[in-house]
Amino acid sequence: MGTLKDRVRTAFKPLSGSLRMRVGAGLLLGVMVALWLTTLALMYLMKQEMLSTLAAQQYSVVSLLADDIDRSVNERIRALEEVAATLNAPVMAQAERLDAAIRGQTVLLTLFNWGVLITNRDGTTLVSLPDELGRQGVNYSDVQALRNTLETGRTTVGAALLGKTTRQPVVPMIVPIRDGNGQVIGSLVGLTNLAAPNFLDEIGANRFGRHGGYLITDPAQRIFIAGTDKTRVMQPGPPVGVNPVYDRYIDGFEGSGVARSSRGVVELSSSRKVRSTGWLMQSVLPADEAFAPFYALRWRLLASALALSVLAGGTGWWWLRRELRPLGEAADMLGAMRDGVIPRQPLPVRREDEIGALAGAFNGLLEGLVAGEARAAEHSFNQRLRVIVSQIPGVVFQYRIGADGRHSLPFVSDAAREVWGLAPDGLASDSAALLAMLEDDDRAAFLASLSASASTLGPWHLECRIAHPRRGIRWLHMDAIPDAGADGSLTWQGFAMDITDAKEAESELRIAAATFETQEGIFITDARERIVRVNQAFTTMTGYLPREAIGQTPRLLRSGRHDAEFYRRLHDGLARDGFWQGEIWNRRKCGEVFAEWVTISAVRDRTGRVTHYVAAFSDITEHKRAEEQIEQLAFYDPLTRLPNRRLFHDRFDQALAASARNNTRGALMFLDLDGFKGLNDQHGHVMGDALLAEVARRLTVSVRETDTVARLGGDEFVVVLESLDEGRAAAAAHAGRVAEKLREALARPHLLVLPTGGAEVAHHCTASIGICLFNGHGESRDELLKQADIAMYRAKSAGRNTICFFGAHPAVPGTRPDGCPESSGSA
Repeated sequence: MGTLKDRVRTAFKPLSGSLRMRVGAGLLLGVMVALWLTTLALMYLMKQEMLSTLAAQQYSVVSLLADDIDRSVNERIRALEEVAATLNAPVMAQAERLDAAIRGQTVLLTLFNWGVLITNRDGTTLVSLPDELGRQGVNYSDVQALRNTLETGRTTVGAALLGKTTRQPVVPMIVPIRDGNGQVIGSLVGLTNLAAPNFLDEIGANRFGRHGGYLITDPAQRIFIAGTDKTRVMQPGPPVGVNPVYDRYIDGFEGSGVARSSRGVVELSSSRKVRSTGWLMQSVLPADEAFAPFYALRWRLLASALALSVLAGGTGWWWLRRELRPLGEAADMLGAMRDGVIPRQPLPVRREDEIGALAGAFNGLLEGLVAGEARAAEHSFNQRLRVIVSQIPGVVFQYRIGADGRHSLPFVSDAAREVWGLAPDGLASDSAALLAMLEDDDRAAFLASLSASASTLGPWHLECRIAHPRRGIRWLHMDAIPDAGADGSLTWQGFAMDITDAKEAESELRIAAATFETQEGIFITDARERIVRVNQAFTTMTGYLPREAIGQTPRLLRSGRHDAEFYRRLHDGLARDGFWQGEIWNRRKCGEVFAEWVTISAVRDRTGRVTHYVAAFSDITEHKRAEEQIEQLAFYDPLTRLPNRRLFHDRFDQALAASARNNTRGALMFLDLDGFKGLNDQHGHVMGDALLAEVARRLTVSVRETDTVARLGGDEFVVVLESLDEGRAAAAAHAGRVAEKLREALARPHLLVLPTGGAEVAHHCTASIGICLFNGHGESRDELLKQADIAMYRAKSAGRNTICFFGAHPAVPGTRPDGCPESSGSA
């Protein structure tokens, strides 16, 4: 037992130690957090203090250097102003005196390493020293600083730029030269070459620290004009956004900051403006060098904090193990009791503290548990049974017929409240409430089936209806097995289910089956558009039997009359709306093409995924044929098959609108057959109708497909020509050529068959043609028809078989002022 006890103690050691771990970890975590937060806060404050001190020192140095540059610049400007004061208009007017005056100022060549020059009012160099730089006579009016001084009379320190003749980086200092009246008559310019030794080198030659340095920046151009690193002179500074501290300096901020430079180095920098020039005097120092003392101190602080953490952790762990040892022993005993290694017994109380109080409380709880354990076992069993019964989809019941013939339900599950609408407690002694709910027709069947089961002790199966107090008439399915009792009673154990929904679904299926077999053709496909079912109307209309269609796709019926774009729009509509309907031409099994009106619907499951497509269609071929016949009767002449007056009016209106929109010309021809009445009188209307049909054919083949030929009635025809040659004369000539072509076509003999005897007769027929032009602007249909009709009557008056225009058209040779030919019988 000792060995087993040791094994149990070892097994539960983590549990007894887990509290020590949590309490110890919490205590140590608090100490560590406080210690390390203090250390980190101290380090942060030290770094900020060091940063503030270094920044103040750096800014102080930069300020001294900026003031030094300011003094140097002012000294040079004062020297220039003193020399400029000695120059006046007479001296400026005499080149020799001006040259002598400036050569005597040797101090200027000492102050300006790239010499000086004097310009006139236009900016042209009059004198330049030293002579070898070749600046004599060069015009510098394009230099902004020089132009500002000449225009405003103010002294200017210009931006750094490349010299025109020397191509060296220079900084100009410019003062005005005035005449006796104070007017600016020129300028004196001192030039400092940034590439040669100059007064800025004394400042930029030094370093700030071991790796730091100085820079002088021109903020207007964002370039460096001097610095410790000579390679950066005249080089652009970091672009906007690369170094935010540098951007603040450019915007006018004076002070210090830390940022990563464009070269990827974190630097501490300071900037101060040089008042006289606007330059920025800047100093930069790598952060690693600036904070080197802090980094060394930081490691010492971290090492101290780590040592204190180890010491605090060890001490706290030892103390917690000592204080929590009784709790571990109690946990070991409880674990052994749980596993049955030792019997249940009270825990020893060794100390009068919280752990002792916990052991005493457990001992009291143990007594209560032993007393209520029997009751709990019985209750637990009943509860588990109740939970199991509640999961059954229906009412679990016991139906009993006692030895005295009394009906009751000793046990009914809680589902009876929902399924039957009855409280279980009310049925324990009498089942009258349930029997009263049965429909009159079903109550006798209920008792008869119960009696049959009792007589054979066979299973009890029944479907019946009840009048539910809240849900109306409901169908129930009841299944139970009988058990005979020793006292003569009989008890059925079973369940009852509400099958109303199943009954309704069965009814709906019957209705759906009847609906499926309608006069409309119906086929159903799966999501991959494979046909899975068709009805009899589908077979009747298409000729395909179910076994021939099932497994195929609707492409089986395609007629070839619709292109891929039509089917793409159909599928897009189905995907977007879940529904499409329209007219489709399909092909029957026999090859006949027929028109059908189709309605397609997508069927989706609960997740919204398409599972099937249902298509219903009806044959509308006869309807389409009737529409075509109606259209022929309404818009076409039944004899010649040409557009009638109604369709002609519509097409002529469209031609006028297109002519106005496109700024083109067209022509309207009015044709009347010559001597047509004589043919009717001599041979009858049958011959006349044959002649009219032949005339219509000849007119149609003689014009373009875009032109319109129509019959207005009798022997009157009209022709509309569109998009003629540009210009009125060219359009008239074009129309004349077409009219002549029509006249000649109609003048050829017409072979007609006599209605009596079947002999052929050659009939000569001519036509009088009237023409009017139009361009669609301000012209009405009726007015143009009237003009063409007038021109036609003029053609008849001119001798028939003639072409006349409405009005004279010089573009048509041989026409009189009235638009008719000078001689009849030709155009």
